[in-house]
Amino acid sequence: MKLHYYGTGDGYGIPEPLCSCRLCSYARAHRGKDIRTRSQAVLEDLMLDCSADMALHTLFYGLDMRCYRHILITHPHSDHYDLSQFRARYTDTEGWNLYIPESLYQSEQASLLLQQQNEKKNPPRRVPILHPVKPFEPFEIGKNRITPLPSNHMKDALLYLITRENKSVLWIHDSGLLLPETQQYLAAHAPHLDLVSMDCTLARGSNFTPSHMDILQCAETAAWLRSAGLADDRTVFVLSHIGHLIDRTHKELCAEAAELGFIVAYDNMEIDF
Repeated sequence: MKLHYYGTGDGYGIPEPLCSCRLCSYARAHRGKDIRTRSQAVLEDLMLDCSADMALHTLFYGLDMRCYRHILITHPHSDHYDLSQFRARYTDTEGWNLYIPESLYQSEQASLLLQQQNEKKNPPRRVPILHPVKPFEPFEIGKNRITPLPSNHMKDALLYLITRENKSVLWIHDSGLLLPETQQYLAAHAPHLDLVSMDCTLARGSNFTPSHMDILQCAETAAWLRSAGLADDRTVFVLSHIGHLIDRTHKELCAEAAELGFIVAYDNMEIDF
């Protein structure tokens, strides 16, 4: 399978526009892998999140949204979900399908219907097709079997367990340590994990919020997955959702992550596993 990370930053990316910290200043000067846009990734024919930086990924990273008609949304923060980008005029006969937490469905659907009722442009703006999803209730999209799981981030946040052709991925963006009910489900139902992508927003030891992780909590998560028999030496662990709070350049974070057996994602990175 192939996973393509288009955006690997947190809610503001790196550099943050108004920030002069060491990391933001370094990123402005050196660019390269220290530039991080906001969250978006593609796993084969599935998209994971669609941030306000979709246009940047199209212009600079070669993203072709026409290839990805099914998008899994983790939660309603704008660095993961920007519905306004889908309210557009386009000529494609096929639309886009957004899979969103059930608790968001009614309000989002009402907003889209109201917009369509008031639409007077020619040609009219079109809207995506929304699909409500529930934790612990698997569904299928083509060859993909997808299980939403509760995230330790906010009320309406989800993690995703994705299985396709005997390969499995656990997507832990955004989240703190796994919730007990999520651990219980994984231990009982998850297959061997070939790749785990983890939120690593915080500087080492600065766990001022339970809704994100630092590298030590990522290590704790990986250790639990191994102890539960879900991961082993074949499992690829990747750190992403990285902001300036981490206070590490990409090179510095890679050195720290390598000691724990982790890979650090960067914008436009592809990984085959």
